[in-house]
Amino acid sequence: MLGIIMAISGFITWSALSASTKLNNLVVVAPVAAALLLLTVTIVVGALRKPMSAETETHSAVWGDLLLLSGFAAFCFALTYIGFDVATFLFVWAGVVMSGGKGLWQPPLFAAIFTLLLVKGFGSLFPYPMLTLVL
Repeated sequence: MLGIIMAISGFITWSALSASTKLNNLVVVAPVAAALLLLTVTIVVGALRKPMSAETETHSAVWGDLLLLSGFAAFCFALTYIGFDVATFLFVWAGVVMSGGKGLWQPPLFAAIFTLLLVKGFGSLFPYPMLTLVL
């Protein structure tokens, strides 16, 4: 799966670079490709250092991955209906809780701060307005 993701990311990055090397063309593609490469290396090194041994761990990891993937699909769908800010806040909050974030106020606070930084950061990078509900 990582190979497929990296191959598609590599093709998209190569296509964007061959079309134009201007910053407006690469403002999203280059950082995402770099982040994907870094995450892939981290996952592979972690898997090689501590391989999973029990079959139950594999099944629970698969269900967690499928749940996160379906949450990301819902996030992408929600972007055009409730806005980038609210969709990001809900997705990050759910992701923090799924990752073991505990407490009553810490997960929504982290999600709110992350969403604020992301919306303001992307808002300053993109030359067109993003659909937002609150910010």
